[in-house]
Amino acid sequence: MLLFALASLMSLPQPTNARLPDVRAIFSADDFPAYLQREGVSRIVYVRATVRPDGTLVSCGAEVSSGDSKLDAYTCELIVKRARFGVAKWPDGTPVYGVLRVPISWVISDSPLPVDALLNATTPDMEISVNKLPKGAHKIVSVELEVAADEIGNVVACEEQPPFKGDPRKHFPELVAIACQRAATLRLSSPSDASGKPVRSIQSVAVHLEAAQ
Repeated sequence: MLLFALASLMSLPQPTNARLPDVRAIFSADDFPAYLQREGVSRIVYVRATVRPDGTLVSCGAEVSSGDSKLDAYTCELIVKRARFGVAKWPDGTPVYGVLRVPISWVISDSPLPVDALLNATTPDMEISVNKLPKGAHKIVSVELEVAADEIGNVVACEEQPPFKGDPRKHFPELVAIACQRAATLRLSSPSDASGKPVRSIQSVAVHLEAAQ
């Protein structure tokens, strides 16, 4: 049975040295590789960063490669070098392993991409069709979740990642409930402790919802 952790102490490991509580906030336009600019190429690296219960980084790698191994390594190199994390917490507040699974977009554009274009370019963990999207929603709504996964990767608790101050995204609680219900069917890859034993964790999950055709 899925536990909706609406009053829990659950949290992902958030960067403590960034302007926003999102690992993507450690990147800037100055980090854009010159060779990508010369080639006019845009790429997305799906990063998987694992953080120990004490907040130290275990590993960072490309869960889904950009197709450019050099860029994959460079992306994680910046995270390892710059990011400092707070601890992830189980719904009862106990420190646990945390797994951040996020797309890092290296996009060449003179202006920010429209929301729909950026969402179409990224691959979520789940895509859900609904009869109707709420008023004010884009064609695709991205819901970013934080979930508690047991030792074998079963989702046992779920909530939306808390919006940060100044977050431009619109939030729809009714879609979060749908996303969490479907996320309960996922089997996530569990991190391992120093002995190689799979352990429970807090992980990020991305869900896209769109209206059925």
